[in-house]
Amino acid sequence: MPDIEKLILKMKRQPNGIRFQELVKVLEYNGYKMKSKKRNIS
Repeated sequence: MPDIEKLILKMKRQPNGIRFQELVKVLEYNGYKMKSKKRNIS
């Protein structure tokens, strides 16, 4: 079973136990891109 499918099953079973990087991996697999947020430092 591919890693993405394992992560999706984990999300279904333990929604509170998901790390941000795991979420990013699944979203990027589905075509989403991370966009960095620019910070305005004065």
